[in-house]
Amino acid sequence: MTDSSFEAEGTSVEEASQRALAGAGLAEDQALVEVLSPGRAAVPGERITGGLARVRVRALPRDVVEARQHLRRLLRLMEVDAEVTVTRPAQPDGSAAAEDGPLALLVDGPDLGVLIGWRGESLRALQTVVNLMLKPEAPGSGTPRVIVDVAHYRERRERTVTQMALRLAADVQRSGRTVMLDPMPPYERRAVHMALALEPGVTSESTGVDEGRRVVIRPAERALAPDQSGADRN
Repeated sequence: MTDSSFEAEGTSVEEASQRALAGAGLAEDQALVEVLSPGRAAVPGERITGGLARVRVRALPRDVVEARQHLRRLLRLMEVDAEVTVTRPAQPDGSAAAEDGPLALLVDGPDLGVLIGWRGESLRALQTVVNLMLKPEAPGSGTPRVIVDVAHYRERRERTVTQMALRLAADVQRSGRTVMLDPMPPYERRAVHMALALEPGVTSESTGVDEGRRVVIRPAERALAPDQSGADRN
């Protein structure tokens, strides 16, 4: 994403957004709008001006713009009534998204369970399809990976997995026993590794192949080198 941005104020978030987009020379579908301050209403009956809303807009990468178009087209063909917006997901520990964090296409609307599927299988398939649709237009190994989320499912799963990893790490610290988790998709394994990176007395490794890939949490002194176990941090 480009580092250039444009900020503007208004009596509402919508007004501030329109001013920022106009100032940046961007259409709404070409920009990420970040609310810096929602503002506040004036006190009724008093001569007090309400606080102004303030937003920042940044131009979206070309791949993200095209990916959203592809995803919207897929949803229309599936006859799914939903909106697709670009957002920065909160971090796995629940804290606010980093300013330079990854972008995600968020699908929101009623009755979206069909897009999520059992344990997120349909969501992962949808993300794969969207990324494959980008390849003819943006070939090469450097093509950015576009994240797709539905009704914040992925974001919630990352928080759940993070909390679970911390509980299991405490058990490993207490018992000194190795714990092996169930197979997980890549983004969940990364959430585990991030959660435990600074936890004292434990280490986490990924082992296995393909759909059977899972995370192992070990006491730090029992950690094995990758060439001994075939494990890594992915």
